[in-house]
Amino acid sequence: MPFIFSQWEKFCTGLKNAGIISVQPSFLLKEKPLSRFLVLKHDVETDPSKALIMAKIENTHGHRGVYYVQAYLLGSEKNIDILKKIQSLGHEVSYHHDVMDQCKGDILKAADEFEKNADKFRKCGFTVSTVCQHGNPVIERKGYTSNRDLFRDGVTAERFRGISEIMVNFRNRINADYKYISDAGYGWKIIFDPENNDVVPSSDKDVPLDSFDDVLKAAGDNSVIISTHPHRWHENAVKAFVKDTTFRIIRTSAKTAIKIPGMKRLMGRFYYIAKKI
Repeated sequence: MPFIFSQWEKFCTGLKNAGIISVQPSFLLKEKPLSRFLVLKHDVETDPSKALIMAKIENTHGHRGVYYVQAYLLGSEKNIDILKKIQSLGHEVSYHHDVMDQCKGDILKAADEFEKNADKFRKCGFTVSTVCQHGNPVIERKGYTSNRDLFRDGVTAERFRGISEIMVNFRNRINADYKYISDAGYGWKIIFDPENNDVVPSSDKDVPLDSFDDVLKAAGDNSVIISTHPHRWHENAVKAFVKDTTFRIIRTSAKTAIKIPGMKRLMGRFYYIAKKI
């Protein structure tokens, strides 16, 4: 299924026609849990301009999403202006963190870095009430599991108790169950155990979805979080096909290379390249 903005337009129309309108995670934290809800979640790892296209589409159909943004993107005034436009359309803009990887598992340094970056978001006028970790699939980790550990550790979890981590404690905070559907890997799937699949891999239990109709059916009468990566979406099918093909070639090569001793460590130094495809 190509990741094309026109398809997102049709999907948002389909949601609205089905009587499903998305809400921000911060709304669910403040209000009594709804019997059924939808969250449109976006991980912005590069090129905020593509996130703005999705934000405008959602706004047209009355949806309110959440855009989790990597901190380095705040180093550009142009990016900040784009993110403020996204916020002005009624969407939540917050932090897509990967400080455990940046600090190589040193949780105290990671906590300080997280706090520093969260303050950057606040100074730009963005409310940091919920955050989301970044996956970094080729990082070699020693002594920690993933970026989620920052909110699993008792000390740092208490330090940031006013912030909910979508991939760690959000489900418990809102006391509600939901399905988690992601476009990770250039393909839609229902993630079996999004909170714990870094600790106990469960990809064999994930449910692939072939079309947006399948995504709508999967939502059914359930509450759902739908997660996208805007930088992997395009304006036409040709660009989408090229990027999809490139990604699959690189992923296959990486899976082979990662089995070579020492290669995972080397690849981890260049994981940022994945943001480009």
